[in-house]
Amino acid sequence: MNLIEEGINRKLIRFEDDEKYIYYLNEKMRRNYANSEEKVQAEAYLKLVLIYNYSPNKIRQFVTVTMGSNVKEADIIVFNDEDCKSPHIVVECKREEVSELEFEQAINQGFAYAYALAGTIKYVWITSRLKDVYFQVDKEKHIKKSVPDIPQYGVDKLAKYKYAKDGGFFNKQKLFELEIVTEDELTRRFKQAHQALWGGGELNPSEAFDELDKG
Repeated sequence: MNLIEEGINRKLIRFEDDEKYIYYLNEKMRRNYANSEEKVQAEAYLKLVLIYNYSPNKIRQFVTVTMGSNVKEADIIVFNDEDCKSPHIVVECKREEVSELEFEQAINQGFAYAYALAGTIKYVWITSRLKDVYFQVDKEKHIKKSVPDIPQYGVDKLAKYKYAKDGGFFNKQKLFELEIVTEDELTRRFKQAHQALWGGGELNPSEAFDELDKG
């Protein structure tokens, strides 16, 4: 599925000024599509609607979150209700070229939003498109648990895996088919791994070897 084309066909988004800007029709919001992080966020939003089957009415982008005396902006929050009072999933998006340190900071930011928002149990999804991590957060028990995916709409128990040969279902959860990775995609992933290993050039060889040894 081409998410952008389907998003346009479903009237979820449109492009303006020779695709310099993306317009989210449900929220009546125009954003700079030349921003590499915006491309990742647009794809995450479309996945939530077109693949994970959440109603656009239960999704809010660029949400103001108050944390103590600080006010931050969460990229995307999926709610359990159309009044958007009961947060369900927090999504933080980073550009594809993000460093490993920045990605770890985004994970911590996602946790901070999960703790600041109402409700006890929430899911956190951090994505750069090339890398995705998912967590379940229980505020009362102070538990942050890695999970294989975020729940699709109507799923209350996640499978222990996200992909399966030929797809299929686990209870109500649709499993993803194994994917063939293109050469360009593989190259981008190798570059990201290289950046993570060498810390963007900041690590010396012995420190880089220690990072490799952790794997």
